[in-house]
Amino acid sequence: MAHDLFVPPPVRLSPEAFDRLRTLLADYSGVYLDTAQQRVLEAGLAQRVAALGETLESYERHISAPAGRNELHRLAEMVVNHETFFFRNAPQMRALRETLLFELHRRKPPGEPIRIWSAGCATGEEAYSLAITVLETFGLALIRPVEIWATDLSELALEKARTGFYRGRSLNNVTPMLLNRYFVRHGDGFLVSDAVRALVRFEQLNLLETFPPTAYGVDAIFCQNVTIYFRPETRRSLIERFHRCLPVHGLLFLGFSETLWNVFDGFRSREVSGAYVYQKVNPPDRPTQHRSTSPRPSLPTETRRRSPSVVKVASTPSRKARPPVAATTAPTMEEDVGRVEQAQALIDAGRIDEAMDLLRSIHPNSSLAPRALVLVARVHADRGELDLAIAEARRALEIDALRSDAYLLIGTIYARQGQGNEAIQALERARYLDPDAALVSYHLALAYRQAGRQEQAMREFRSALSKLARHRSEDLIEGVEVGWLRTTCEQHLGM
Repeated sequence: MAHDLFVPPPVRLSPEAFDRLRTLLADYSGVYLDTAQQRVLEAGLAQRVAALGETLESYERHISAPAGRNELHRLAEMVVNHETFFFRNAPQMRALRETLLFELHRRKPPGEPIRIWSAGCATGEEAYSLAITVLETFGLALIRPVEIWATDLSELALEKARTGFYRGRSLNNVTPMLLNRYFVRHGDGFLVSDAVRALVRFEQLNLLETFPPTAYGVDAIFCQNVTIYFRPETRRSLIERFHRCLPVHGLLFLGFSETLWNVFDGFRSREVSGAYVYQKVNPPDRPTQHRSTSPRPSLPTETRRRSPSVVKVASTPSRKARPPVAATTAPTMEEDVGRVEQAQALIDAGRIDEAMDLLRSIHPNSSLAPRALVLVARVHADRGELDLAIAEARRALEIDALRSDAYLLIGTIYARQGQGNEAIQALERARYLDPDAALVSYHLALAYRQAGRQEQAMREFRSALSKLARHRSEDLIEGVEVGWLRTTCEQHLGM
């Protein structure tokens, strides 16, 4: 006899309860949930409350007490995003393969392993991507030992990582050649090969807790799309701790939006093979003696606090010893403007991957970075990755609080999630910052209508129509055709 699946009764959190619980989770895991993720938290709470036979009030007391730490960990595992895929940041892997692994090899004494830390490795795709990159660079018979230490908060994610079985979207960036060389067909998916597994060790670690001795002296740290969910003070603290783990010239790889602008000044950014990486600098007035006499790129002195300088390094595919690389200037404003405009055109044309690679080539400290972040956020929103979209948009606002396009995107996501009050608040901010934007008025009118504020909705639809009058019907605004917007406003107004 078939049994119905048990569906726990729903949990609905008041704004005050949601704020208490997300603060509790953030203090434990670092991840600070946006209000758009309230439904995710409520779903996780419903399952755990039902499983333990507790009320919501008693469960909150339970996880707030020291004895409830294990249960708090289980709840955190349920609400933290673990989705990732192989070779997520292709330019960084290219920089590692073409330049940086060879630099590390020349710098270290014979026989000493290169050690790489994948911090926040989720289900393992990043760690295995690093291992494949190492094997592609140094060959199966490695010219130097390499150790990849992969850590994550979630033991459930790590269990999947250790199985090494993948299928579907996570393999989209794996070329047929790499799939054939480093994976084994297994059922409807693929297993990573033993040669890849041999380089990686997985371990559970909460990045907010004390690091074990293994963390110190690593040569490179990859931590991508982890700190984007952290509050600024938590992000700064973690970056400072990473800095202590790395030797001078050690490397830190972050996601595009996780720039160190106005966060921490112990690193300088380098452009290597089209990717931006951060390199630990010498302590002031304390030059460090290197263990190797091989030449290294010279680093310019830092010019202003909390704004890492840039060193541009050309890619050099040969495995032979390379000559010293001279420092050059960062990309010009005109170059960054051109890249952003081209990326916008590529997004409108549906060529998303090309656009994302182009956006990642923009210097992290460029004045165009906030605009680029909003475009990246739009891509995530179009893919349904709403938590990432909001995190990227909020990072843009941390850098430039006057980005009306960031508030517009956040407001439309809130509206899509049925969070009317939050949507109206964000869209009203966008209207204040850009009072002539027809698209802002259109979405604000929809949000007012959704909230039952009909008079304000009608007023805003009329405002949108007035602003659209200066455009041709075939024009596009943020990828939306003006003629369609005009017709939709007229329908809502009964015209």
